[in-house]
Amino acid sequence: MGGFLSLLRHAFRTNWVALSFAPVMVWVLSVGPATIQTNDSDEPVTLSLVGTTDLHGQVFSADGRGGLALLGGYLQNLRAARAAEGGAMLLFDSGDTYLDGIESNLSEGAIVIDAYNALGYTAAAIGNHDFDYGAVDASRFEQGSDRRGALKARASQARFPFLAANLHENGRPVEWLNVRRSTLVEAAGVKVGVIGAMTRDALSMTLPSNVIGLQVTALAGAIETEALQLRADGAAVVVLASHAGGSCTAFDRPTDLASCDDTAEIFEALRALPRGLVDVVFAGHTHAAVAHEVNGVAVVQSYSWGRAFSRVDVTVARRGAADGRSVAATVTGVRIFPPREVCAREDAQGRCTTGEAVGLQSRYEGRPVVPDEAVDAAMAPALARVRDLQATPLGPVLETSLTRGSGTEESALANLFADAFRAATPGTDAAVGYAGGPGGLRTDLPAGPATLGALYDTFPFDNLVVRRTLTGAQLRQVLTAQLRRPRWGGRTLGVSGLHVRLECRSGAYEVEVEHATGRPIRAEDVLVVAMSDYLAARTASIAPAAGVPHAAEPEVQMMDVVTRWLRTRGGRLSAGQFTDPSRPRWTRTPQAAAGCPAA
Repeated sequence: MGGFLSLLRHAFRTNWVALSFAPVMVWVLSVGPATIQTNDSDEPVTLSLVGTTDLHGQVFSADGRGGLALLGGYLQNLRAARAAEGGAMLLFDSGDTYLDGIESNLSEGAIVIDAYNALGYTAAAIGNHDFDYGAVDASRFEQGSDRRGALKARASQARFPFLAANLHENGRPVEWLNVRRSTLVEAAGVKVGVIGAMTRDALSMTLPSNVIGLQVTALAGAIETEALQLRADGAAVVVLASHAGGSCTAFDRPTDLASCDDTAEIFEALRALPRGLVDVVFAGHTHAAVAHEVNGVAVVQSYSWGRAFSRVDVTVARRGAADGRSVAATVTGVRIFPPREVCAREDAQGRCTTGEAVGLQSRYEGRPVVPDEAVDAAMAPALARVRDLQATPLGPVLETSLTRGSGTEESALANLFADAFRAATPGTDAAVGYAGGPGGLRTDLPAGPATLGALYDTFPFDNLVVRRTLTGAQLRQVLTAQLRRPRWGGRTLGVSGLHVRLECRSGAYEVEVEHATGRPIRAEDVLVVAMSDYLAARTASIAPAAGVPHAAEPEVQMMDVVTRWLRTRGGRLSAGQFTDPSRPRWTRTPQAAAGCPAA
């Protein structure tokens, strides 16, 4: 087989010719066509390939836009159109599917898979945030619980394969139930090979404790290996679902990359492949859009949060083979569509409108778009369980909302989290928590009775609380490095047991740290600090000598820490208990408050 694959690799490098014109792209294959078994006629057939990406648990419509049931209405129309002419529709997802929506978070993604099963997905790639749930909730405190348990549970639940061609465990391709490198399916008598892959940065953009022992190999090499094997197995069309993507802003000419980030990871990988080896790529990860041709490959991507989907139509010519029992299939045309917004209503020009009662009912493939009731029905059992969890009272009543802050102001919610970390880890001198914004606190905690649902809205991640031993100098180094990060820009972290003074020196943020009592923390002082496992992993790289646990101890899940702390505290809480102007936990020089020039 190795010799055959080498010959096939050479054929793909030398014998494909690409012809492009806007808005349709056509590829003509000059090597021998694939041979497949079929009872269909020898007429050309069209496969409509559809992709979603970076759903992040947003299963329901908001203001008439997005939502999986509404997506299902578009898919029903497209399936019917293809079936009427003897073709087929295939559906793919490019990862980061579960984390963020409260319904998905509290079901660990189960509600999404229920919907995806009803929608009829063909395959899905794994994204970096798909590891974030860690162990299955029911077993996460058991000794030796599987830190990939929740992801494996979703794969087992799915009626379609999860794909990860470049994901290895202890040096070997992953071998989990219903998780594979690629798959071969048949649609309208055409064999379609499907590969899944993820960004090179995947394992550094999730919770470190959940990916111990995993490795991500080079994107282009993994794609080429799988595509060659799929071609050898008879695939006439090869599709890649990739949790690595790009970014473009103009979609009127697929061959014009002027509006694109030409250094995008997926573009670089495709340029390293033999021309014509892969036909279509559904990209993801960057939350942007693509509808272009790169090295003869149709590359599409449809933003995030379920607001749009991608589509590529592939025309396959079929003709009888010499044996009389099979047909030869050749890709003769590839049409790229711009990202299509998912909306209930649209204006006369077909543009989505905001609001349930504004504009005309959306149409697709000549028919009105009607939400797919089967999708809502599939999600109903999990949704009922989630609603019960959301309503669970935590005890305290909030007299005021606890805000996550604007970034520069001290945050009552961030300080509450830090206080809970410190209280849950005896023997600590201080705690460092999160700030508001990406990767941190997502929303405010509203006034009124505190509930589990409202708390999980503020922070959907399954991080752990750990202890680290730091010198005073290392603590300043860690805080300074965090505040200088490009996306953080000096955002105020929650702290407990500390007072942090933020300054601007030579155009960059610097911090001075003292105890909450005002007693200075000297460079040589040793402190035990409670923090998230994510910050602890960064601590180990920023201050190598500090990356050692203070003591052997069980892992403590962050949201359980905060939940228990709130239940124990009870009573009535207000923002003033966590942000006292007379004893601030953060102060800023005027220059730092305005933002350092180089930050």
